[in-house]
Amino acid sequence: AAMYDGGALARKGDVVTVTVNHRLNVFGYLHLGDVFGPDYAQSGIAGMLDIVQVLEWVRDNIEAFGGDASNVTIFGESGGGWKVSLLMAMPGAKGLFHKAIVQSGPGLRGATKADAGKIAQAYLDVLGVKDAAGLTALDTETLSRASVKVGDRMRGFTPVVDGVALPRDPFVPDAPAISADVPVLIGTNKDESTLFMIGDPKFGELTEEDLAKRAKAAAGEKAEALVAELRKVHPDYSPTYLTAAVQTATGMWLGSITIAERKAAQKAAPAYVYMLTWETPVSRGRLKSPHALEIPLVFDNVEKARNFVGRGDEPQAVADQMSSAWLAFARSGDPNTEGLPAWAPYDTTTRATMLFNVESRVENDLNAGVRKVLQS
Repeated sequence: AAMYDGGALARKGDVVTVTVNHRLNVFGYLHLGDVFGPDYAQSGIAGMLDIVQVLEWVRDNIEAFGGDASNVTIFGESGGGWKVSLLMAMPGAKGLFHKAIVQSGPGLRGATKADAGKIAQAYLDVLGVKDAAGLTALDTETLSRASVKVGDRMRGFTPVVDGVALPRDPFVPDAPAISADVPVLIGTNKDESTLFMIGDPKFGELTEEDLAKRAKAAAGEKAEALVAELRKVHPDYSPTYLTAAVQTATGMWLGSITIAERKAAQKAAPAYVYMLTWETPVSRGRLKSPHALEIPLVFDNVEKARNFVGRGDEPQAVADQMSSAWLAFARSGDPNTEGLPAWAPYDTTTRATMLFNVESRVENDLNAGVRKVLQS
């Protein structure tokens, strides 16, 4: 997609930007080890092994493109952020990257072999396949179609903690020791979940009753206290936006804070935390600050993403700050730049968070009341 074009970052920051293709869905994460035996032990993490191979290619070849194999930063958004988290716990990736950025995709855990094995069996049942030969005889269209049927009723096909390529959950119970020396930049957008909700016919028209129901589904017995705290943070939010706020807080925000805390507890390399609070005017402003909005800003590709970031000068003002911070972090492991207020590493005393906007600012212990409910 145009907004992932690395040209602007390369021109602006004297960096080489590499974008990665890897196997996804059943092609990358169908755990067949339990069903078909040890030859297939790593089929549930094949997509991650593709990324490790890319990083090996970068190590061996990037000098020919003007890159520095001893100064590699990996960054990813959403599922890509989760994969960055996983790479930090993979022995095969150790030493192949030196800094890590996780955008709206904190990966605390991988899938268990037990769960992934059940999903694989259900998938084979849908296909009516009994062995590897039967599976390899099918075309990709058939394989993809069947994956939707299983993915809809189960968690889907995601990287598996196989015990070898990925020996443990990346950030449970703590940050992985093998990447202790890797600085992390991690954060979220203020209203991540609006992007997933906007297709709902009731978007913009949810009632207090809808909010209570959906909050309970997301936060269990913490729902009432969480909604009360979120109302203090966002007094102008309707039930629709409070629902999005609940889903954002319990998912990506809490996960990102947790990773930052566990990284800080290692006392080895810093973690820096951000939140994008600038709101896009597109779709009559109904998305506010949704999932993926930071991508064209980080890549400095405003002109290629006007249909997402809208018209006017504001998006470029935010992009200038975010892309500069990402480039500074990639170069030195520190995102501080001239255009930003001083940004301290995250720790459990101050909990500094950079709020990116036309005028960016740092807030300590952002949304403290929300955090305390979630961590109680």
